Amino acid sequence: MPGDGIDLEFNDVVFMHEKPRILICTPEITELPEGMGNAANLITAKGGGLGDISASLVRYFSDADKYDIHVVIPKYDSHIKHLADITNKQIDRLTLVLRGKGIHLVNDSAFAHLSNPYEDNKVHSRVRRALAFQRHIINDLIDWISPDVIHCNDWMTALIPAAAKAKGVKTLFTLHNFFTELQTPMEIELSGLKPYDFGEHLYFEKFPADLKNRWEEYFDNYNVDFTATAIFACDHFNTVSPTFLEELVAGKFSSMVPESILRTIKDKYHQGKATGILNAPNMHINPRLMSHIHNYSRKTAMAGKAINKEDFQRKLGLPIEPDTPIFFWPSRLFFQKAPDLLLDNIRYFFARFNMQIAIIANGDADLEHQAIKLAKKYPQFAYRSFDESLSSLGKAAADFILMPSRYEPCGLPQMEAPKFGTLPVVHATGGLVDTIRHLDVSQNTGNGFVFKLNDKIGLEYGFSEAIKFYNLPFDIKQTQIQRIMTESERDFNLEATATSYIEIYDRLIKESRRGK
Repeated sequence: MPGDGIDLEFNDVVFMHEKPRILICTPEITELPEGMGNAANLITAKGGGLGDISASLVRYFSDADKYDIHVVIPKYDSHIKHLADITNKQIDRLTLVLRGKGIHLVNDSAFAHLSNPYEDNKVHSRVRRALAFQRHIINDLIDWISPDVIHCNDWMTALIPAAAKAKGVKTLFTLHNFFTELQTPMEIELSGLKPYDFGEHLYFEKFPADLKNRWEEYFDNYNVDFTATAIFACDHFNTVSPTFLEELVAGKFSSMVPESILRTIKDKYHQGKATGILNAPNMHINPRLMSHIHNYSRKTAMAGKAINKEDFQRKLGLPIEPDTPIFFWPSRLFFQKAPDLLLDNIRYFFARFNMQIAIIANGDADLEHQAIKLAKKYPQFAYRSFDESLSSLGKAAADFILMPSRYEPCGLPQMEAPKFGTLPVVHATGGLVDTIRHLDVSQNTGNGFVFKLNDKIGLEYGFSEAIKFYNLPFDIKQTQIQRIMTESERDFNLEATATSYIEIYDRLIKESRRGK
């Protein structure tokens, strides 16, 4: 046949690689490992916990050297320029250099001027950017790299499993939150993709009949659900918390989660193709080594935390009161995290308890404005926009962190804080259930304080239990804090998380090579 020689030549160039090849698609990553070259230091973007876990997994896989790892991320030009004195021409050159190291930057104007991976603007909406990101991966990168497995993360990569399935490539889709977008096939095609090529693997908000033969009829009036498509089309699906997966399958958040996502998750779960894999905190979270704090070890934790507390109080304008407990809010001010539960009832809580509260976070404008007003009214309350160094100091300085989330796909602060000897106060949901056990001093067990009711009474119970512990004799507190710091190093580590992903990768690789 005339095309046989071309196919053979293509196979020789593209498909020949000794180790299994994994393509990790993510809209954010906080760092890339040194093994990928010095230039990789310029590639960083963080919108939430996805950036941290992406970085940790890529580092682990790179060090393990079991797979040929490739990473694709949008090229955030302005952020690269912020990190280095570099011209546009040099950035374009950087893209070519990094490609040779397995780092693939998607070059599109949609990403050039962003300060946050998920920010919206008039020119490029979030969904437009998601389509631009996926266009390069689907149209070019999959065929050029020829991965054994594609690991897709969250809604901005959600059409890739459908396109990959049509190309015969195995995919894992990781859900970090249940946000989704809707677009018609026409809108998808106008972005430069060819949805007809993988139409049978798309999940429609309302399923059309005889899609293949009546494609043009449905082209501009039937919406494709992004996240539901990813779950429907992928070969394996995972959440980043075992409990969160069980909660979704049980329909616990049916008033908040789109029905399409719940339905596809349940289907995948009953097919035996869904797993809950708990995230792990960044390996560099260590109060002995981190910058921006007064360093301390497990043995010197009480003295070290006291120094950091005074520094934190001074920087935030809080009263310098060494014997007053500080509760630190480490999460974004979004509905999911339930900041209104704290802010709407703060007068009541301050009347009930002697304490200080500090928030270092960005989020919804109305909630930020409310926090600013409260900080002016109450001297024992402080609010600042998110700052990485100030947030690290807060974890080292505070006695407790607050996480009353309505739902929690995983959460990282509740795993990071105990490494600092800072105990979490959490609502019993999702990843918070997987990681925090209620402290029982008499039994020498637990690592925080858990409340079951997600309301004012529940949070009041959390405050009460934490302050009860705070008022215990010094030596009892020290013993428990030292134990919790030791256990957190053992329990919250990347190896268990990475091993779970490796098991899925290997199974999908085996299936792929068997032609399943």
